[in-house]
Amino acid sequence: MRPLTFLTRSLFLLALLSLAGCLFNNGPDKDSVRQILQDQLDPSGKVIVVERIDSLNSAEQDQKWAVDVAATLVFKQSAEQVAKSLQSADSASSLLGTVGQIGLMLQFGNFKAGQTQTYHSRLQLLKGSSGWMPVERK
Repeated sequence: MRPLTFLTRSLFLLALLSLAGCLFNNGPDKDSVRQILQDQLDPSGKVIVVERIDSLNSAEQDQKWAVDVAATLVFKQSAEQVAKSLQSADSASSLLGTVGQIGLMLQFGNFKAGQTQTYHSRLQLLKGSSGWMPVERK
């Protein structure tokens, strides 16, 4: 009976260590990555909303984290609606926002309101004192 008890304890200890390893993954979580993608693509959320993170794979590299992400985007406006908003831009600030929306049209093509699209990206992130932030590209 004694060898069986040793085997049982060993398996329990191995399972406990595996679980502890999963709990101490300090990589970025899906909510943080979703917000970073939203801020990069369309901070206003008027044209694109990052609906969900479908997959997330991260690895630490020299205090930075390389993050491969697949996300589902939802378009709130069509490309045609964005183009019309450019025509009605009456101030410098609204024109500046519309120019960013034109960039989305160039990046994503002729999208329709309500359309979803899978988006893949590789991010470089740093863990700051109040959360995750993208690394500035040089």
